[in-house]
Amino acid sequence: MLFKHSVLLALAGIALGKPNLEFVDDETSIIGNGDGFQMTINSTSGYGYSIKDGETELVGSAVGAYVDTGGRHTFNYTKPEIEQSTDDLIDVKYAAIEGDVHYVFQSGLKGFYSYVVTRDFPTAGEFRSLLRLSPDIYTWGRNNEVDAPLPLIQDIENGYKVQDETFQRPNGSFITKYDFSAFVRDLDFHGVHGNGHGAWLISPSKDYYVGDQLKQELMIHRESKTNDAVLLNMVHGTHLCAEFSEEIPEGKIWGPWLFYFNDGDLDDVSKRVKEEGKKWPYEWLQDEKYHDRGNVKGQIVLQDGTPASGAAVFLGEPGRTVSQGAHYQYTGYADDKGHFEFKNVRREKEYALQAWASNKSDRLRNVSTVFEKNNITIEKNTNLGKLTWELPKDRSPVWQIGAFDRLSDGFKNSDKPRVHGLSDESPAYLYYAIGVNEEKDWYYAQSSEGNWTVLFDVDTTDKDAIISASFAGYTAIARDDVNSGAVPVTLSLHMNGQPIGNISDDKAADSALYRSANRAGGYYYQELTVPHDTLVEGSNRLDLVLINGARWKGIIWDAIKLELTN
Repeated sequence: MLFKHSVLLALAGIALGKPNLEFVDDETSIIGNGDGFQMTINSTSGYGYSIKDGETELVGSAVGAYVDTGGRHTFNYTKPEIEQSTDDLIDVKYAAIEGDVHYVFQSGLKGFYSYVVTRDFPTAGEFRSLLRLSPDIYTWGRNNEVDAPLPLIQDIENGYKVQDETFQRPNGSFITKYDFSAFVRDLDFHGVHGNGHGAWLISPSKDYYVGDQLKQELMIHRESKTNDAVLLNMVHGTHLCAEFSEEIPEGKIWGPWLFYFNDGDLDDVSKRVKEEGKKWPYEWLQDEKYHDRGNVKGQIVLQDGTPASGAAVFLGEPGRTVSQGAHYQYTGYADDKGHFEFKNVRREKEYALQAWASNKSDRLRNVSTVFEKNNITIEKNTNLGKLTWELPKDRSPVWQIGAFDRLSDGFKNSDKPRVHGLSDESPAYLYYAIGVNEEKDWYYAQSSEGNWTVLFDVDTTDKDAIISASFAGYTAIARDDVNSGAVPVTLSLHMNGQPIGNISDDKAADSALYRSANRAGGYYYQELTVPHDTLVEGSNRLDLVLINGARWKGIIWDAIKLELTN
């Protein structure tokens, strides 16, 4: 037998049925595990509109299982074909214009694997696989950040809609699906549960998911129009960043992932997660490139020989890491000595390596630059050796607020749970004295029109200075206002009353701040030169003036520092 748990069940004397495909009519087919768990699929609509565990219907009045692009375009299938069939497993392929959607049922498994192989795939902004399940059964949502009841449909219907999928209750509090978001690569598992049932998504590899270590996505929610309990698998999502799209090459494999069903026991799901991790890459998937993988390792040190301890390391394409998803992406962190390793990397293409400071170590908290190495070819075992991270020279630090780790960690309210409207607690005016105030006095978000002031001393004024401003997220405009002529939220910097420059971008439509994120969003970085004649010996004042501020828009702060040039 192919699968360990099937062997154990057989040894225990439990007879296992053979997974099967049954044709009801030209449009309807049923895939089952042979032991009472099955899904019924309509090829025309693309919906798996019935999922049964024995006699229990788990979809009910909801929509069921499907894949779509853009949140609207559902795949329409031709008649399904059996890709492979054994005594333990059946892999059924549903072909569509965009690609092939596979459902894999296994003996003794309540649930199914799924993966998608692209063909004539549309330009991808949002691509997802999801389950919309019975609201009468599944009443709670769980990811690694929250385990809480899903909002009641009555509360949603009685609320006032203030923005997309966000409603205000009569008492002033908010209901929003974005409170159930999380960092994709931190997830162990997520799902919905209640009334003795659980439905979970387990993804032992994230190499086919878009983005880097700080990519966030919506995971679960209550559908406000239909009341469905929704379990999302946003393999290429844009919910908590600026919208973007990519050309997806033919033959890309999204997945496999596992939709796992049980009685709601979280410990059982945790055990299953470990089991799936040991099996990946899955032996049963019949694709040569999928199995052609290698390992990559190396060591990153700063130019003075200091190890890049805790650096975030990314293996993918050159360029912006949070919005990469056309190919395959691998993420990790360097150890205390700067060593890193990626295992089971797909080998069909060259990669680029990037590294930056993370919250895993304070050693790099002052480092605001990115290490890059391109044109990496993957062998069975690739050792990149010692890589030197060159840093800007001839700069002397004066002061710094925050760590350059692309997170707001350490600032006020950054440690609170996701909740809509938290930026309302940030003041329009703030004074921060270097050497007196602490980082916890600096708020995670600057949203209201006003002025944040940094007070500091310098001993010399014969040198220019450089301000490095790093935003963990930047909502200059709402995503719906891109190309509309809307005036962006702008940060205007003044040194001792003299303007030194603006940070403004009418394309920075990061949605994280107004969708409950308080630690990160779309990373944004800019340096500005401070002429020496704007500084004075002794006490100085830097004003960070927010212009065109709007409620729930603005900046999620990462860090800011001032350095003198040598």
